[in-house]
Amino acid sequence: MPSVSIITIVRNNDVGLARTRASVAAQACRDFEWILVDGASTDATRERVADLLRSGEVRGISEPDGGIYDAMNKGLRLAAGDYVLFLNAGDRLLDAGSLGAALAAVEGAGRPDVAFFASQMDFGNRVIVRPAKQPSYIWHGQPGLHQATFVKRTVHLRHPFRDRFRVCGDYDVLARIVSGGASLRSFPAVVGVNEFDNQSTSGRFKLRLMREALAVQRTELKLPLWKCAISLMRRGINSAAFKLMTLQSSMRGAGR
Repeated sequence: MPSVSIITIVRNNDVGLARTRASVAAQACRDFEWILVDGASTDATRERVADLLRSGEVRGISEPDGGIYDAMNKGLRLAAGDYVLFLNAGDRLLDAGSLGAALAAVEGAGRPDVAFFASQMDFGNRVIVRPAKQPSYIWHGQPGLHQATFVKRTVHLRHPFRDRFRVCGDYDVLARIVSGGASLRSFPAVVGVNEFDNQSTSGRFKLRLMREALAVQRTELKLPLWKCAISLMRRGINSAAFKLMTLQSSMRGAGR
């Protein structure tokens, strides 16, 4: 049984899948399996996925799905590792030592149910390190981005993604895991890289993100309304900042 199942979902993103593949292939630590879930791609991604499956480099499926979280649940059910890490098409690990360093930290900490690491947020013209927040940060959001969050597979299977959420499914999962009494630990090491752009789901559906986050906070975390209001204001400020950075990146890209 591998220590980690790296799960990648993709649909019509051949360039992103190639970046993720290179990142996974570069890892010095080989104690992992790579699971690939393709949502019936119709472009060059389809052939790349077929080649990967034929070669045995990955295990996985290529078939229609009901969206991002449905695909992630499929990958979760296929996984066999002690931990799962969702590294979707375009996401990548920071460098060749990232996976090994993360596993060593998790082992040294007594193998918590969920381990959060830091990430690089790549806005094109600017890269910002997003430190892993302390587990208590769950009241407002995810302590770590999904590209750098390791969850015990057995724990995650008890709390799969739910169809009712289209943007905040990962936040909902973590909230339910926390409410179930799981052990969580945050680490300073930078592990993942996430590229931000205006076309990302969270970037295009900010109002829905805020509504879904509020639903998670009220129903799963049982937060009082005043605390939810503070979180809502913080999300509005962060949304404006991210929008500005992604717009600046797009403008510079158009000028090249």
